[in-house]
Amino acid sequence: MAVMRTFETADYHPDYGVLILADTNQAWDPDEDPQIPHHRDRGDMPTGAFAGSGAGWIAAQAFDLSDHTVRIELHDVLPPAEHADFDDVLETPFRSSSGELTLTDLTGGYGEADLHLTDTEWFRTRIARRPADGDGFYWLIQFWPDPVRELPAWLARSSETGDRPSDVAGDIAALLRWTSRLPLETSVDDLTKRLLVSDTAVRDALAAAENEGLLYLDGDDPLRLSLNRRSDS
Repeated sequence: MAVMRTFETADYHPDYGVLILADTNQAWDPDEDPQIPHHRDRGDMPTGAFAGSGAGWIAAQAFDLSDHTVRIELHDVLPPAEHADFDDVLETPFRSSSGELTLTDLTGGYGEADLHLTDTEWFRTRIARRPADGDGFYWLIQFWPDPVRELPAWLARSSETGDRPSDVAGDIAALLRWTSRLPLETSVDDLTKRLLVSDTAVRDALAAAENEGLLYLDGDDPLRLSLNRRSDS
């Protein structure tokens, strides 16, 4: 168990309140197998309530009027859990293209690599943040190889992040983005445990997500969630 590479900056200042960590190569083929994460060619990077990931990107909500400290680590295996030291912690899959990551923002483009992930394609990523001195955050973003592609899961969720229906709807949509076989069969109880929110928050978020066209709901026990009105087989 070892840290293979690191990158750290103490003066990251994101535009428009969104932290972006991106693969320097975003040329994805929509038909490339396996076809996950879904919506690879859509061009957006949704964060949900806190953070999200996709094909070659991680996006997270960050105050744009503050400096943030961001530390990125590449591990050879699953690193020890440190979520007790952070307010918000999310684990999510990550699909790499070039293996090179750049810390940027919504207007910064893709510059030179800040960290090289090796040639592995599939990673698990742990995104953690806590308040720092001033108004910014301290971020710890850890990668390790993991071909399993387990769905995103929250390990800690702060009261500040909360459970607004539109935000939790984005968190549920992130699960579908990484589901290899749709529709996703799940339950309200499973979603409460995975997202660390209440039953009421899940039900309100499902209604909001369906109204916004983020997903389509079929059934109640189990829930069958799909990205399209016609469920995949």
